[in-house]
Amino acid sequence: MHTNTTTAPQRSSLKGESLPGALRLTGRTPRTSLIDRIAMRIALALLLWSSRPHPDHAAVEQHRRREAIHEREERERSWLRQRHYTHHL
Repeated sequence: MHTNTTTAPQRSSLKGESLPGALRLTGRTPRTSLIDRIAMRIALALLLWSSRPHPDHAAVEQHRRREAIHEREERERSWLRQRHYTHHL
């Protein structure tokens, strides 16, 4: 009789039979518990949040400067309009 040496002994001798007690996992549920799933979702959310790209500080500063220039120009136009209308009275 030739023995198959490429498979583990417990696998070759258990074809169609139930697993012996030592190989059965007892007390295991087929799903992860609700608490563990919630914890994994929170961990994933924190990981994604912590790895988000930081704002480009130079671009933010440039945007602030443009806004300041735009606001100043708008104030000056408003002042000129007001001066024009009050000067002709």
